[in-house]
Order: sequence, then structure tokens, then C-alpha cells
Amino acid sequence: MAQDNQAPIRIALLGAGTVGSQTARLIVEQREDLSQRIGRDIELVGVACLNPDEVTVPWIARSLLTTATAGLCTRADIVIELIGGLEPARTFVLRAIESGACVVTANKALLAEHGPEIYRAAEKRGVDIY
Repeated sequence: MAQDNQAPIRIALLGAGTVGSQTARLIVEQREDLSQRIGRDIELVGVACLNPDEVTVPWIARSLLTTATAGLCTRADIVIELIGGLEPARTFVLRAIESGACVVTANKALLAEHGPEIYRAAEKRGVDIY
């Protein structure tokens, strides 16, 4: 998503399990330091999960939890995919790319199976995959 250089960088997390919740913790706890390092504020805009009632970590505000993962993918500049597996991860990653978001994933299975498709979509849209 095109933004001016003064607007916060909007980050969405897909997944609130062990890795997702700890990634959220780092973003929340180190937000000021990260913002200073990159020269722009960062904002965690949402954390997608299957059951918000099961997420009990204090650093993720209840208002950030959502089951509307597809919609969250369209509201961020960076989408961090931490749900794993092939589907629905592929669908959500492609939705994020189509919306102009860069994507960060450690999902080796997804990239092994659908990497060419994902990288082509990212190149066509002019976004990055990390």
C-alpha cells in the first residue's frame, strides 16, 4: 500500500501461537527502538487467530485480535505470516500481495510448494517477500 514517508508502517500478524505471540511482544516492547532505527513509527494493526478468547498474553491488546484474516491482510504495509501450512496461508499471502503489502514468512512448505507463484505475484505488484 502506498503511503507517505511520515505515516506509520502498519504491521499485521497472521497467527497468535507461540511464534506469533512472541513476535507481537517484540513489536510492542521494542516499538520505540524499531521506529527510531527505521525513521518511521510502526503500528501493529491486528493479530489474526482462530479463537481470540484463547489468546491470553498481556502484550496483545484484545482490540487487535481478529478472526477476519483476509480483511487484515488488506490493511497492512507488512504482513507477517506465522500460521504455517499451505492453505489458507497461500491465500492470505496472495491477498496481502494483491493489496500492496510486503510479506514476511518462515513457511518453508508454502515457499517450496507455491514459491514461484508467490514471487511472481510479488514482482508484478512491486512488493517484497522476506
